[in-house]
Amino acid sequence: MTDLAMDYTKILQKALDEPIDYDEALYLFKETENAVKAQDLFRTALAVRNAEIGNTFRWSGGIASVLPCKLQPLCSYCPYWTKDTTQPLTIDEIKIGVQYIEEQGLKEFHLSGGTDRRSDGRDIVDIVRTIAPMTSADITVNVGAAISEANIQELKRLGVKRIGASFETVNRDLFRKVKAGDSFDAKVELAEMISDAGLEFGTGMLAGLTTGPERYKDYADFMFFVRQFRNLKSVYVSRFFPVTGTPMADHPRCSTIEGSRIIAIMRLILRNIDIGPAAGWSYDDIPMWVMAGGGNRIGGVHINRVPGYKNNWFLHSALEYRDRMEYRNTIATAEKLLKEAGIEEVVY
Repeated sequence: MTDLAMDYTKILQKALDEPIDYDEALYLFKETENAVKAQDLFRTALAVRNAEIGNTFRWSGGIASVLPCKLQPLCSYCPYWTKDTTQPLTIDEIKIGVQYIEEQGLKEFHLSGGTDRRSDGRDIVDIVRTIAPMTSADITVNVGAAISEANIQELKRLGVKRIGASFETVNRDLFRKVKAGDSFDAKVELAEMISDAGLEFGTGMLAGLTTGPERYKDYADFMFFVRQFRNLKSVYVSRFFPVTGTPMADHPRCSTIEGSRIIAIMRLILRNIDIGPAAGWSYDDIPMWVMAGGGNRIGGVHINRVPGYKNNWFLHSALEYRDRMEYRNTIATAEKLLKEAGIEEVVY
């Protein structure tokens, strides 16, 4: 056995008991370009997940977009560049969505998008105040860095348990380039206010924004940067996918295997938090990210404005369209795939 292989084996053996460090994370990214070694990584990350947070998953739901996005300019990759995705749900439509989630028995859901940096968050507070009496489910809010400290406290009073602020990347030069209308510093400030308020904090990475070997440094930088936030409870990993009509329409797609490697290495660092997929993944990908150490929350219901495309082949009968809204109920499909991936139980 070569020294290189011995080092790789030792890192994975260490990872079973303690977090890996920054240099080890970079090393694993490079080494797991080899498919056989990637499988070793996935097995290790799966063992860590099962030891740290178990093998039981829970359903969650989502409603989007609940507010208009007023970033100027919009993020270079965002579907909001296309006209059919720009109109947010009305408060009456949001209430219909909450009722639907209640009927499915879900005990948690999120309200997301868009962002208006001039807002102090009273708009999302008004939405939560309206729907809170309708549900006993835990509500997560993610509308970017557009909430004041006072309104964070008001959301907490209304029963919100978690607030999200998605960095997507912590490469400041890249952030300024592709998220010119957003503010990195404002997101850091929001993350700190969330923790100071005693609420859970969630964030997200957009994998594939950087291309070439330097992307591994960006991935590792992200993981070790967000680790500083003491109330960090969840990180989603989106996979870049090009959207026609956006400035990044010709940017390459991030692969399933790369997204899964990111989730696995993140698991070896951020060991006891929820790590999972978001935009850019399909339900056919469930066994891949689950067996790479992702978990333990999975979206079962998502409600949004009817998009410009319909009848995704991989969702089959899970889609329902009525009254200008799309209902994605993938509980039956996802539960089957989770069982195939070895998940013992999915709870409401």
